[in-house]
Amino acid sequence: MTSGLMETKVDALLEVLDEDIRHMESTLSRLDTLRTLIVKRDDVALEQLLHGLRHEAESRVAGVRRRESLREELAAELNVDRIAMTLSALQGVLSGPRRQAVADRQTRLKSLIAQLKREYALTSALVTDCARFNRSLMHMFFGLNAKGDTTYSATGAAKRRAEASLVNLHY
Repeated sequence: MTSGLMETKVDALLEVLDEDIRHMESTLSRLDTLRTLIVKRDDVALEQLLHGLRHEAESRVAGVRRRESLREELAAELNVDRIAMTLSALQGVLSGPRRQAVADRQTRLKSLIAQLKREYALTSALVTDCARFNRSLMHMFFGLNAKGDTTYSATGAAKRRAEASLVNLHY
């Protein structure tokens, strides 16, 4: 690789990969914050986090487009299929510090992806447990359970037990 244009494109790709790394680190931080806020039941902070996530998602689209555009340009420059244009394939044609820079970014991204998968699984498990717990509470408070406390009339109207109340008022 001796083309100055190629070097410029690789440098631009390195910048995009750095942006991807920052995005993944931010996502990991937000997942941690999300779990903390769920446990604390801080609805105001959860709303703020959701607003921030929406804003970040919009700005992320531009980064993805830029990365794909650079990928297509590099594939055309190297005369390979866009699908075959991976960081590993790019390393095969690079030499020197740029090759090492691409390898470093690839290693960091792989590590972050593995960490993101773990953190996502933990967050998903927490949200699932919270939903299950909330359903259990609702069933307990409203007297709905697997025994079928709700019955239906011949017209299909649901009937609940009249003595079921939100809370027990007896001491």
